[in-house]
Amino acid sequence: MKYSKKEIGELLRKELNKGYNIERISNWAYDLYTFSPDEVSAEIDDILRHIFIMDAGPEFEYTEQELRLLAELLINEVEDPIKQINDMKFKEVN
Repeated sequence: MKYSKKEIGELLRKELNKGYNIERISNWAYDLYTFSPDEVSAEIDDILRHIFIMDAGPEFEYTEQELRLLAELLINEVEDPIKQINDMKFKEVN
């Protein structure tokens, strides 16, 4: 059985409720990505990769607010939620 967007969003929210810690959240996403490859769709795979590279440098980080919004978008099964977050980030920079 593959994880749904809603389930991933709920898991992300649960992880965020433990506190905003980039290393822990990155590790959580990496573990899910590597230990459950047959249980995630291509879209979830892409979202998890965006989350687990956060600890590669500040240019890859998402704020707590952005991750909470991502969790809500996933829970509500919004189409292409990572693009929406990244578009929002780009608008803030420019």
